Amino acid sequence: MQSQDVAPRPRPASAAVPGAEVGVEQAEAALVEHYPRLVRLAYLVLPPSLGRNRRVLTAHALTQRALPRGRASGDPAVLPAQKGAARSRDTDPGYAYVRLRVLRAALEAGRPLSFRARPTRAQLPPLLPQVWGLRLFPRSGGADELALDQRLSALSAPARAAHVLRGLEELSDADVRAVLTAAGEADPAAALAEADARGGAAGDAALLTSPEFDPCSLQARPTDLVRRRQHLKAAVAAAAAVAVCAALLGMPGDGWGPDGAAAPPYARNPAAQAALQPGKLTRVPAAAWESSARTDFSVWPARGELTGDQALLRRALAVWARPGESVQVSATPGTQA
Repeated sequence: MQSQDVAPRPRPASAAVPGAEVGVEQAEAALVEHYPRLVRLAYLVLPPSLGRNRRVLTAHALTQRALPRGRASGDPAVLPAQKGAARSRDTDPGYAYVRLRVLRAALEAGRPLSFRARPTRAQLPPLLPQVWGLRLFPRSGGADELALDQRLSALSAPARAAHVLRGLEELSDADVRAVLTAAGEADPAAALAEADARGGAAGDAALLTSPEFDPCSLQARPTDLVRRRQHLKAAVAAAAAVAVCAALLGMPGDGWGPDGAAAPPYARNPAAQAALQPGKLTRVPAAAWESSARTDFSVWPARGELTGDQALLRRALAVWARPGESVQVSATPGTQA
């Protein structure tokens, strides 16, 4: 997909009102109309250390999240001073507002994570868009584009933003300072000085619009197929192991179940399994002790409200049939354990 700005449409002069509130509809119209340019701006400001694939996806994510959540935005639209026959985006507060939010998010994404401060949404990897199995990157340019990319990578994020605003947006130094201040930068003058000292070069404005820095005109290549296959096999094996463990944990009647035996599952045998049925318990008649020669608990009838508690009886039978290591077992001399 080739990116190109839509032909500018003239807007009424009343639209260029600095500090005016911007509605969602106005911001959305500006975002759709100038989407390729805004994504390019975010791509250029993002740190090159992210890699070209992640820079592309992050630039699209930051631009798509630039719309205000409410019905109107409270942030003022920072509009540059007009010079002669201005283009429509220079007089559109919706574009100025969306550009400010994209720039602010791109600057936040370039800041390193810290344990002392909570990470912002822009600092985290984007959830959407995501492309699985492919790496996306803009088309490669020539030696001039490569040299410019190296110069931009040597700049700090504010200086890179100042250079891009001057070259891509064609803003004056005063306008760049105003936009950077609105984006939350504490020292815009230092950013401009760094851009002049280390990033300035003749012809950069034309290079910034080249396909080298166009994140909407992309090439696709597969990721590391061998490593991806190894990771897939490892993921399948891990998922199978988790499924087996979950099945063992949820199976009724084994040593890990809520009403299972105290002994591990490998101690099971037919006799022990048959003993785990409360319905087959032999109950002593109430008057058996009166005529029996034995005077132990074998002829004493069970009484109480819990004599019909099947879960309690099952747990008791399980521990009796398959006692674990924590169960103390004793037997009268001469009787079977």
